[in-house]
Amino acid sequence: MVVLHRTSSSALLWYRLNICRYKHRLNHPGVHIPHGVQYQTPYNLPDEYAEQPLYPPIRPKHPPGSWGSMDPKKAWMHFELGEKYYRHLKCVKERLTIMAYQNMMCYYDELDVEQINSKLIWMLTGRPRSPRSLPFYKYITQTHVTDELPKFYEQMDVESLLNYVKPILIERILTDEYAQKEDIPLEDMYDKGDYKIPSIMRDKQTEKDKTRTTNVLTKMVRTIVNVLAEHKPYLRKTLIGSDVPIEAWWSSNMNGVKIDRAKWHHDSNTTSFQFRDKASVQVKTDRPLRSIVDPNSSLCQTPVPLCPYSPSSYKVFTDRYLPMQIPGHWHGEGHDYNLLTIYPMDSIYRHDSYFSEDELLPSLMSWIVNASHAELLAQAYYLGFSMWREPTYPLIAQTVLSNRRQWIFGVYQLNTVAHFKPYDAHTTSNICWVSPLMNLYDRIENGELVNFNDDVLRQLLRFVLNEPVQEPNWNLRPYVEDLTNLDERYKKFIRNLYEIVKLDQQDSRDHHRWAKVSHGTTVFNRRYAMMTALFKDIVFDNWPREWYGRTLEKIERKKNMPLFREYDLLMPVTR
Repeated sequence: MVVLHRTSSSALLWYRLNICRYKHRLNHPGVHIPHGVQYQTPYNLPDEYAEQPLYPPIRPKHPPGSWGSMDPKKAWMHFELGEKYYRHLKCVKERLTIMAYQNMMCYYDELDVEQINSKLIWMLTGRPRSPRSLPFYKYITQTHVTDELPKFYEQMDVESLLNYVKPILIERILTDEYAQKEDIPLEDMYDKGDYKIPSIMRDKQTEKDKTRTTNVLTKMVRTIVNVLAEHKPYLRKTLIGSDVPIEAWWSSNMNGVKIDRAKWHHDSNTTSFQFRDKASVQVKTDRPLRSIVDPNSSLCQTPVPLCPYSPSSYKVFTDRYLPMQIPGHWHGEGHDYNLLTIYPMDSIYRHDSYFSEDELLPSLMSWIVNASHAELLAQAYYLGFSMWREPTYPLIAQTVLSNRRQWIFGVYQLNTVAHFKPYDAHTTSNICWVSPLMNLYDRIENGELVNFNDDVLRQLLRFVLNEPVQEPNWNLRPYVEDLTNLDERYKKFIRNLYEIVKLDQQDSRDHHRWAKVSHGTTVFNRRYAMMTALFKDIVFDNWPREWYGRTLEKIERKKNMPLFREYDLLMPVTR
């Protein structure tokens, strides 16, 4: 025992150094100090025991579902990303906006100024730019293709309707063909003797042909629907639109193919595709079509062959674009299902296609596969499904390609949208049925259609008469919450958030490798940051930090910024 006779500073310092030196030994079981200070045990263990040990559950190697040879860490990353996506976002409009915002990137230009733009995406159009590209489009859409239409169309008796509609339709076609006049621009009315570039003149002629095809096809479909609506009540509720935009985004696993660009930011083994095209005519309904085959059938389990080539091998190139899902309309219009979609195929004969006669039909099949998959994928997102939530029932699309004289029909059944998974994880494939190329007529001569083909009109009538399921016995939107009891301020936030996706003006040029266009900072990021800052109370309460936006990130950083004396000089200070 140490006894201090004076209370000088040196004595107190000597006491603290010696006592604190052996302080950790006071409660040591091998040292007995009867007169020392005894510290109580900090934890009082309860005298309770269980017959079986209660351990936390051990997480399995892979999440629920089929993941194949994917790395377990990436599989759990995708699973948790989907859980967060559906747990925090209550509405489809929120999910579509977050999907677009997650594709933004921040970088610094030559003057060290912060720039924000979209990431690179492989841009797809309906018309394939390269021949023999059908294996590539089958692979990236996970589609099995058959060269004949389903048999159930043959069971539909349309002979009486064919005899009634045929003269009306022939008169309509002849009237449109003879009544349409070419709009000649003012600068082309006078021949100035200037040299005209052949490629530009061919492009202008192609656009004129597409415009005429759109006008003729729109009037043909409207005539058929108006005639048949008297006996088919579901046709009275349909919506018919022309020049309809079709856009869809998805992430695809390349299964070992080395790609140095357009990688998805969540997984470097996947890449992103964006489909963008316009349909001439689209007929929309509020009920789904019947499935063609059972998704568990052997046909839907047919494996799709691998395509070990880069997208650039098929003249598919990248561009900076905002990911969008547009199945022909914006979300919330009520008619979320498509009955019939017709595309103009005048551009398939353009000079840069280089298609021979034996390559024309596979190229048209590629067009039908790509366009039908994109349309149904965007439709699935509008119904609440996504790459993390597979459709609970098949989605059907009836697609037609035509240039007024030649027609080709296709039926597509969408069974899966989880294209980010590896090849050995896919247990179900999408199915596409395609008819041969047929001529509606050979030519127009002396005011008559020479060799009019009734089979083309017969198949078109069968597509229109394919009645949707009026009272389905399954939930059409299982992953969409009821927003009737939601706060009015939250509803206003959702509406305004989706409007900034609509307002984002994208360039309408064709995506060529040689097109040099300077891209500036997109306005979508600034509008998104402004909207999340205006409704920051909702964002702070419901969203994780990675969805805040640039303005809220700066506010959060300043709020949590330590004082000057709390900075660690060994760690760099980030702005």
